[in-house]
Amino acid sequence: MGQVLMDAEHTLSSETGPRAGDPVHPTGHPDPVALSPILHDKLAHLRRIIASYRRVLVAFSGGVDSALVLQIAAEQLGADAIALTAVSETMASREIESAATLARTLGVQHEQVRSNELARPGFAQNPTDRCYHCKTELFSHCSPVAERLQISAILLGTNLDDLSDHRPGLTAAREQGAKQPLVEAGLTKAEVRLLARHLGLSVWDKPQLACLSSRFPYGTHITPGRLRQVDGLEQALADLGFRQLRVRYHLIGTPAAASPTATEVPPALARIELPQEDLSRALACRAQITQAAKSLGFAFVSLDLDGFRSGSNNLVLHTLGRSSSVRPAPVPAATDAVVAPEPPAVPAQPIATPPRPRKLVVAGIAQDKTGAVLISQRRADQAMPLFWEFPGGKVEPGELPQEALSRELSEELGVIATVGTVFDVIGHRYPDFDLVMLVYRCTFDRPPTPREVADVRWVFPADLATFRILPADEPLVQRLISEHSASAQPLAGRP
Repeated sequence: MGQVLMDAEHTLSSETGPRAGDPVHPTGHPDPVALSPILHDKLAHLRRIIASYRRVLVAFSGGVDSALVLQIAAEQLGADAIALTAVSETMASREIESAATLARTLGVQHEQVRSNELARPGFAQNPTDRCYHCKTELFSHCSPVAERLQISAILLGTNLDDLSDHRPGLTAAREQGAKQPLVEAGLTKAEVRLLARHLGLSVWDKPQLACLSSRFPYGTHITPGRLRQVDGLEQALADLGFRQLRVRYHLIGTPAAASPTATEVPPALARIELPQEDLSRALACRAQITQAAKSLGFAFVSLDLDGFRSGSNNLVLHTLGRSSSVRPAPVPAATDAVVAPEPPAVPAQPIATPPRPRKLVVAGIAQDKTGAVLISQRRADQAMPLFWEFPGGKVEPGELPQEALSRELSEELGVIATVGTVFDVIGHRYPDFDLVMLVYRCTFDRPPTPREVADVRWVFPADLATFRILPADEPLVQRLISEHSASAQPLAGRP
């Protein structure tokens, strides 16, 4: 995985422009960047994945991830690729027309629906699983459109890097059966940008732009007025020429002033995050920024000296060791004010958090005609000895996920496996590393026998809970139990 990232980053930084002999797009623009052999294979794999869905609805925000999915879908499926954008108060106003323009450029049918996350119970209160409610609202609009247009697959622009952060919205996506083709193809954010540039997408270097709700600390109520304040100040910064930016909203003052039902604008501080290289320019524009902030009702405006970092609200969760399922303490009914503690002493040097190691693995779900599923037991000399898991293993550099699974199943079970469609995508945080697991349906040409594992066993889903299952595999166990109780139909057959 690390080698793939290095390939992508090296190519992106070293290829500065078109060269003689580079391929040419249908628009006549030369291809500005070449691909490494590994990334070329991933692009071909992505095309096969999306083509296999036949008719799709792409949840389209206008960002580079969903734009790449939409472009490949349009290329492979033509009129059977349709974009859907959910427009709401949590979407930056400048992004609404931008998404529509890009969809027109790609020549696809573009559905726009009005969503209202603030009316959904559990969203406006801004718990740590706010994104779960947001994605649930999105799918409540996607599903009727998909049914009306006779579409069987809803595609998201999730990439591998998204699975390493606090993203409860992905739980909602899994529950709704949405497809994540970028994850299935093993693509990171850097690789997505490189492919978008290779294919001539105008948004290949577009800064990340999460929904406006992400600007509020967990537990701070989200209201239309507060969203307008944030959106207005971010637009003012964009008008001054800043590209990558966030305006974080922090309530101050007395509890009464902070009530979300109050008619007056509560006193708040705008904390502006910009890349380190833009901080000096922001200070030079201090008067314009301050004027814009005050005109929108902010009492104070500050410049964050740590600079821009995506998902900085989640740093609090990681510091406290919270999981995605933990909600913040209930907010008193009279207020949602945040009382800031006494600031700690500032260290002489900033403390850098080293990136966590990440492992990409694959696993297979095989199920026989009786509904039993195959699990394997780890050897006594392995990490987490004698735990049970769904068979599979690590994706080696240069391998596609399906190739890795076929190899692992052959080595572990002595079978030739037919790898089918993606059954699930799991992200799990172990103490020392982050795990991303692609799970595929599969069948075997012969009964499996233990080779590089301690044991194998066919188990009914209802009995899986009696086994010591690896923590990362537990969501699969719960899904299999739930699906087996609802239907007796097996996923695949054993010989």
